[in-house]
Amino acid sequence: LTYLAKNWGMTVFRAAMYIGEGGYATNPSFNKNMVKDIVSWCEEIGIYVIIDFHVLDPGDPNYYLTSEGASTGVAIDFWKEMANLYKNKKHVMYELANEPNDISKPDSIPISKVNAYLNAVISAVRAIDPETIIIAGSPWWSQSIDKAAANPVANPYNVMYAFHWY
Repeated sequence: LTYLAKNWGMTVFRAAMYIGEGGYATNPSFNKNMVKDIVSWCEEIGIYVIIDFHVLDPGDPNYYLTSEGASTGVAIDFWKEMANLYKNKKHVMYELANEPNDISKPDSIPISKVNAYLNAVISAVRAIDPETIIIAGSPWWSQSIDKAAANPVANPYNVMYAFHWY
Protein backbone atom coordinates (compact mmCIF):
# COMPACT_ATOMS: atom_id res chain seq x y z
CA LEU A 1 0.00 0.00 0.00
CA THR A 2 2.80 2.39 0.83
CA TYR A 3 4.48 1.70 -2.50
CA LEU A 4 1.24 2.30 -4.40
CA ALA A 5 0.53 5.51 -2.49
CA LYS A 6 4.06 6.91 -2.94
CA ASN A 7 4.83 5.70 -6.45
CA TRP A 8 1.48 5.51 -8.19
CA GLY A 9 -0.30 8.32 -6.34
CA MET A 10 -3.00 6.03 -4.91
CA THR A 11 -5.30 8.00 -2.58
CA VAL A 12 -7.99 5.40 -1.85
CA PHE A 13 -7.87 1.63 -1.33
CA ARG A 14 -10.88 -0.65 -1.50
CA ALA A 15 -10.65 -3.41 1.10
CA ALA A 16 -12.87 -5.99 -0.62
CA MET A 17 -13.98 -8.57 1.91
CA TYR A 18 -15.95 -11.43 0.41
CA ILE A 19 -18.71 -12.60 2.70
CA GLY A 20 -19.57 -15.94 1.08
CA GLU A 21 -17.17 -18.09 -0.90
CA GLY A 22 -14.98 -18.88 2.10
CA GLY A 23 -14.95 -15.25 3.27
CA TYR A 24 -16.30 -13.49 6.34
CA ALA A 25 -19.24 -15.86 6.91
CA THR A 26 -16.78 -18.78 7.07
CA ASN A 27 -13.96 -17.13 8.99
CA PRO A 28 -15.15 -13.90 10.63
CA SER A 29 -12.18 -13.33 12.94
CA PHE A 30 -9.54 -13.61 10.23
CA ASN A 31 -11.45 -11.42 7.77
CA LYS A 32 -12.42 -8.79 10.33
CA ASN A 33 -8.84 -8.58 11.59
CA MET A 34 -7.58 -8.16 8.02
CA VAL A 35 -10.02 -5.28 7.48
CA LYS A 36 -8.87 -3.67 10.74
CA ASP A 37 -5.23 -4.01 9.67
CA ILE A 38 -5.94 -2.47 6.26
CA VAL A 39 -7.83 0.45 7.82
CA SER A 40 -4.90 1.06 10.15
CA TRP A 41 -2.32 0.86 7.35
CA CYS A 42 -4.31 3.28 5.22
CA GLU A 43 -4.48 5.74 8.08
CA GLU A 44 -0.72 5.46 8.64
CA ILE A 45 0.09 6.28 5.02
CA GLY A 46 -2.60 8.95 4.75
CA ILE A 47 -5.05 7.48 2.23
CA TYR A 48 -8.76 6.72 2.23
CA VAL A 49 -10.09 3.21 2.62
CA ILE A 50 -13.40 1.68 1.57
CA ILE A 51 -14.56 -1.25 3.68
CA ASP A 52 -16.33 -3.39 1.07
CA PHE A 53 -18.91 -5.98 2.23
CA HIS A 54 -18.72 -8.00 -1.00
CA VAL A 55 -21.89 -10.08 -1.51
CA LEU A 56 -21.05 -11.84 -4.76
CA ASP A 57 -22.46 -15.26 -3.87
CA PRO A 58 -25.19 -15.28 -2.79
CA GLY A 59 -25.86 -11.94 -4.40
CA ASP A 60 -28.93 -10.96 -2.38
CA PRO A 61 -27.52 -9.00 0.57
CA ASN A 62 -30.64 -9.79 2.62
CA TYR A 63 -29.14 -13.27 3.02
CA TYR A 64 -26.94 -11.69 5.71
CA LEU A 65 -29.92 -10.34 7.68
CA THR A 66 -32.25 -12.52 9.75
CA SER A 67 -34.94 -11.73 7.17
CA GLU A 68 -35.39 -9.26 4.33
CA GLY A 69 -34.85 -5.75 5.66
CA ALA A 70 -34.39 -6.99 9.25
CA SER A 71 -32.52 -4.95 11.83
CA THR A 72 -30.57 -8.03 12.94
CA GLY A 73 -28.16 -10.44 11.33
CA VAL A 74 -24.52 -10.91 10.37
CA ALA A 75 -24.42 -7.74 8.26
CA ILE A 76 -25.95 -5.57 11.00
CA ASP A 77 -23.50 -6.93 13.58
CA PHE A 78 -20.52 -6.34 11.27
CA TRP A 79 -21.52 -2.80 10.33
CA LYS A 80 -22.35 -1.80 13.90
CA GLU A 81 -18.89 -2.94 14.95
CA MET A 82 -17.23 -1.06 12.08
CA ALA A 83 -19.27 2.08 12.84
CA ASN A 84 -18.25 1.95 16.50
CA LEU A 85 -14.59 1.46 15.59
CA TYR A 86 -14.36 4.08 12.84
CA LYS A 87 -17.02 6.72 13.54
CA ASN A 88 -14.34 9.36 14.12
CA LYS A 89 -12.03 8.29 11.30
CA LYS A 90 -12.31 10.63 8.31
CA HIS A 91 -10.38 8.27 6.00
CA VAL A 92 -12.91 5.40 6.23
CA MET A 93 -15.93 4.81 3.96
CA TYR A 94 -18.43 1.95 4.13
CA GLU A 95 -19.60 0.00 1.06
CA LEU A 96 -22.56 -1.86 2.50
CA ALA A 97 -23.21 -4.34 -0.32
CA ASN A 98 -20.92 -4.48 -3.30
CA GLU A 99 -22.57 -5.77 -6.48
CA PRO A 100 -25.96 -7.14 -5.41
CA ASN A 101 -27.02 -9.67 -8.04
CA ASP A 102 -28.70 -12.93 -8.85
CA ILE A 103 -26.09 -14.94 -10.69
CA SER A 104 -28.70 -17.28 -12.19
CA LYS A 105 -30.93 -14.45 -13.47
CA PRO A 106 -29.14 -11.17 -14.06
CA ASP A 107 -31.07 -8.10 -12.98
CA SER A 108 -33.72 -10.19 -11.22
CA ILE A 109 -33.14 -8.74 -7.74
CA PRO A 110 -35.50 -5.76 -7.60
CA ILE A 111 -34.30 -2.45 -6.19
CA SER A 112 -36.91 -2.83 -3.43
CA LYS A 113 -35.03 -5.89 -2.09
CA VAL A 114 -31.67 -4.15 -2.31
CA ASN A 115 -33.15 -1.08 -0.60
CA ALA A 116 -34.68 -3.22 2.16
CA TYR A 117 -31.16 -4.34 3.04
CA LEU A 118 -29.55 -0.93 2.54
CA ASN A 119 -32.18 0.89 4.61
CA ALA A 120 -31.75 -1.56 7.50
CA VAL A 121 -27.96 -1.29 7.49
CA ILE A 122 -27.91 2.47 6.95
CA SER A 123 -30.24 2.89 9.92
CA ALA A 124 -27.96 0.76 12.13
CA VAL A 125 -24.83 2.62 10.99
CA ARG A 126 -26.37 6.10 11.29
CA ALA A 127 -27.44 5.41 14.88
CA ILE A 128 -23.72 5.17 15.67
CA ASP A 129 -21.99 7.15 12.93
CA PRO A 130 -24.14 9.92 11.43
CA GLU A 131 -21.49 11.29 9.05
CA THR A 132 -19.30 8.68 7.35
CA ILE A 133 -19.75 8.29 3.59
CA ILE A 134 -21.73 5.20 2.68
CA ILE A 135 -21.50 3.59 -0.74
CA ALA A 136 -24.59 1.75 -1.91
CA GLY A 137 -24.92 -0.84 -4.64
CA SER A 138 -27.74 -1.43 -7.07
CA PRO A 139 -29.06 -4.57 -8.76
CA TRP A 140 -27.13 -6.39 -11.44
CA TRP A 141 -23.63 -6.01 -10.02
CA SER A 142 -24.16 -2.28 -9.32
CA GLN A 143 -25.00 -1.57 -12.95
CA SER A 144 -28.67 -0.60 -12.47
CA ILE A 145 -27.97 2.92 -11.29
CA ASP A 146 -31.13 4.09 -13.06
CA LYS A 147 -33.21 1.95 -10.69
CA ALA A 148 -31.43 3.42 -7.67
CA ALA A 149 -32.00 6.95 -9.00
CA ALA A 150 -35.72 6.24 -9.43
CA ASN A 151 -36.01 4.61 -6.00
CA PRO A 152 -33.23 5.82 -3.66
CA VAL A 153 -32.60 4.72 -0.10
CA ALA A 154 -34.75 6.22 2.64
CA ASN A 155 -31.92 8.20 4.27
CA PRO A 156 -29.65 9.40 1.45
CA TYR A 157 -27.49 11.73 3.56
CA ASN A 158 -23.81 11.12 2.67
CA VAL A 159 -24.77 8.10 0.55
CA MET A 160 -23.12 7.61 -2.82
CA TYR A 161 -23.98 4.92 -5.35
CA ALA A 162 -21.38 2.70 -6.95
CA PHE A 163 -21.68 2.25 -10.70
CA HIS A 164 -19.90 -0.62 -12.42
CA TRP A 165 -19.86 -1.25 -16.12
CA TYR A 166 -18.71 -4.47 -17.69
